[in-house]
Amino acid sequence: LDSPAMDVLIRPAQERKDYDACVDLQREVWGLADLEVTSAIQLLATVHAGGMLLVAESPGDGVVGFCYAFAALRGGSPHLHSDMLAVRGSLRGRGVGLRLKWAQREEALRRGLRLVTWTFDPMRVANARLNLRRLGAVARELLPDFYGTTTSALHHGLATDRLLASWELDAPRVVDRWKGEAPAPGHPGEAPVLNDVAWHDGLPVSGPPRLDLDGEALLLEVPVDWDAVCRRDP
Repeated sequence: LDSPAMDVLIRPAQERKDYDACVDLQREVWGLADLEVTSAIQLLATVHAGGMLLVAESPGDGVVGFCYAFAALRGGSPHLHSDMLAVRGSLRGRGVGLRLKWAQREEALRRGLRLVTWTFDPMRVANARLNLRRLGAVARELLPDFYGTTTSALHHGLATDRLLASWELDAPRVVDRWKGEAPAPGHPGEAPVLNDVAWHDGLPVSGPPRLDLDGEALLLEVPVDWDAVCRRDP
């Protein structure tokens, strides 16, 4: 991590201004209409009831990121559902989000919890890399059009299909990542690929997936820059 990210302090939200800053970041990062922003009042109530709100504070810029989770019981076991992770654009790619997640794990374990879940867009490869490779979460469940159509500019007015990430906090693969051990190399190139991708007018277009393939690893090719595809041809 470079020095700007290392200077960022990760801590629990404390004063009302911390909560207000998280509201501002929701607007900044996702471009949400106010109706879909989680209010400071709701954040405060959730934290008081057992949720968690961690903020990333920069010496010169104040709160530049946050990680928000609420108490959950889905599946019958108490855990946290991590609903939002946001980092200001100028600090993305510098490890701030990763530090927020590891701090979330530490606090969850301190509370006696062993699981954190969240949803993510499978078409966003940077998020998938963070969630599955760097944090060691797994995704076993698809949630079709989970949020419906939203006002977020990042969603491009499209269906919000999501994978549900399960972060089993004391699983060996998670502990290894926490210790700084690099994940195993990606699957070899000879692993079966489920889809053929052709280029049309500068855009990657996937053919229908082959559902009759089997193997220890199966690959599905997705665009490197999903936003660029959506802007060109929603």
